[in-house]
Amino acid sequence: MAIITYILKILTFPGAFFKGFLEHLACRMFEIPIEYSRYFQKNELCGHVEHMLAPKKGSFGICFMPHIISLIFGLSFITPAAINFVYLGKVNIFGILFLYLGISCLLNCFPLIEDSLNMWDNLFKNSETKAITKIALAVPATIMYAGAYLEHYFITVLTTVGFIFAIPYIFTIFIR
Repeated sequence: MAIITYILKILTFPGAFFKGFLEHLACRMFEIPIEYSRYFQKNELCGHVEHMLAPKKGSFGICFMPHIISLIFGLSFITPAAINFVYLGKVNIFGILFLYLGISCLLNCFPLIEDSLNMWDNLFKNSETKAITKIALAVPATIMYAGAYLEHYFITVLTTVGFIFAIPYIFTIFIR
């Protein structure tokens, strides 16, 4: 299974490299020591930075900050391309490039399982965490926790393809 992950990460190298770079920035922001900063490795860390487990606030920041930025970039690339291909039926080189960049960002936007488990433990199993913080961060933490498992088992490929076909029709609902 690690070979399939590595092949998928190589095929979507812009998103994997971008995600690794964002994790590197997040580690620097939250002052978390980085053990190994090579973005492409032949294991589950391909597209990620190997770092120490983050304490309290840093655990959520390490998972959320790279995720939300990759998600925004992926959506901004994939939306015009999906509308062009699926809804309008037009194919051009910029649409193909935007679709590839959007897919690569969306396939690599979730954290590692270890990071999401650390975030979950620091958020919900820590008695020092306030109840309002737990309530406010429950939905994003659940999305990142589930997304880490989805990315590990390649299900994000299916969700991204489904999203490509759904997004033009979602936009037409709001535009009308």
